[in-house]
Amino acid sequence: MPTNLPPEYFEADKRYRQASGTPEKITALEALISTVPKHKGTDKLRAGLRKRLSRLREEATRKKKTGGRDLFTVERQGAAQIALVGLPNSGKSSLLAAVTNAHPVIADYPMSTVLPLCGMMPFEDIQFQLVDLPPIGNESTDGPVSGILRITDILLVVIDLSDDPIAQAELLIDQVTAWKIPLRGGGVAWRGDRSEKPGKPLILVANKRDLPGAAVAVDALRSQWTDRFPLVAVSCKNGEGLEEMGRVVFENSQVIRVYAKEPGKEAEMDKPFTLAVGATVLELAGMIHKDFVTGLQYACIWGSARFDGQRVQRDYPLQDRDVVELHVK
Repeated sequence: MPTNLPPEYFEADKRYRQASGTPEKITALEALISTVPKHKGTDKLRAGLRKRLSRLREEATRKKKTGGRDLFTVERQGAAQIALVGLPNSGKSSLLAAVTNAHPVIADYPMSTVLPLCGMMPFEDIQFQLVDLPPIGNESTDGPVSGILRITDILLVVIDLSDDPIAQAELLIDQVTAWKIPLRGGGVAWRGDRSEKPGKPLILVANKRDLPGAAVAVDALRSQWTDRFPLVAVSCKNGEGLEEMGRVVFENSQVIRVYAKEPGKEAEMDKPFTLAVGATVLELAGMIHKDFVTGLQYACIWGSARFDGQRVQRDYPLQDRDVVELHVK
């Protein structure tokens, strides 16, 4: 993100993030776009915001035509939104039930998931929103499902290890690619500037690792795909691999946790702020209070700084688990 954005941008960005309904989001996003200066350094930012506005307007039009709430509209919650992608009976609903407080319908027959169902997955001191979607391959739902996949933060592609996992992975990845959803390759987590490595993170989740012969299938998947996408083998039945899955999700989430403290007081280590990788002290200040954007003088950092309590300026890039003490005039 350009470092020469005006304070009004961060105030408008906060209002947009706090907006709840689609009409309110459209209004807030239009106001946000108007605060971005027009020069070469903001071209990518303005283009991304305009695309987001276009999607919101399409969503509002769709709701108006159907005469009410779009049943495939999923309000974002948590540090990031993760969509579960898979074929019928791959175990998506079992995975959702195993790591969140949701209670999906879990059945042996296909298409037991007909609408999106959400749950919150805890990871250390934050939570991620998991969204179980209807399986890929159903003409009546593939359109809305692809729309959610375009705007969600991470794709968790769930593979059933008992049923030709190589073919499943190829089919699902080919379908996502056919929908022209850009994917981030490389096989490892990317924690740098988003503009340097574009694409949506995709994580392969090999389910049912507790079954006989599953280890061989996992090895085959690893040899085929881990040069492109991270892979985690799990068992929803006995819980194996679920903790590792949470870690891999976090590593690919482009999210950092930052803890704020008042001068002379201890930091609230159980209440982190979640920001995008590369976020600055100024962006944190805007999240805490809009007046801090204009009143911020400097900050002291514990964590990524050269020494504890180091004084830094407003454009200092924060790192995961930094403790930040803001000094405001």
